[in-house]
Amino acid sequence: MKRSFKDDFSLMAMLLIPIGVAINIVGFQLTNVLRLPIFLDTIGTILVGVIAGPWVALLAGLITNLINAIFNPVYLPYALTSMAIGVGAGLLSKFGFFKNVPKTIIAGIVITLIAVVVSAPITVLVFGGATGNTSSLITATFLASGQQLWTAVFSSSFIVEIADKVVSVLIVFFIVKGMSDRYLSKLKYGHLYMKRRNRS
Repeated sequence: MKRSFKDDFSLMAMLLIPIGVAINIVGFQLTNVLRLPIFLDTIGTILVGVIAGPWVALLAGLITNLINAIFNPVYLPYALTSMAIGVGAGLLSKFGFFKNVPKTIIAGIVITLIAVVVSAPITVLVFGGATGNTSSLITATFLASGQQLWTAVFSSSFIVEIADKVVSVLIVFFIVKGMSDRYLSKLKYGHLYMKRRNRS
């Protein structure tokens, strides 16, 4: 049965959005406190995409960055990155990329490429190549070695994003694995991950 865009935003999906946003913000704050070289600020967005679909995840990503931008305006332009990651996670889920660990890691690499392609131009065009985070230090190292600005930003973004996104998708994989069939059955792609279905 073909579902409409409106069907994606069921009551359960709408209730999942603030949970996803909260996971994003907690993950981001945790990495700041522990001074980790990754962000973990898209776990919730990816989770929403995997079980509720791309458009619900797009909204979760947008809301996350709007909230983070209140405390640090740097995150506002990167709302585009979060939205793209949400759509990517939803589409990858549709084609079964979160059903086992190897496929989940592949999904993490694809989401990394999405994040880099969207965020690197923002870093160069809006911030001149540096935003003050971990990737900026790596960018500076590449520039010092003689690389051009665009190459340095894309390279540093990939190095930081690959670690962050692979860890994030694996966390999502285990969260979904622990969810009950009863809950999963009420969400757009939840049926793909139900234990009862996977045993049949």
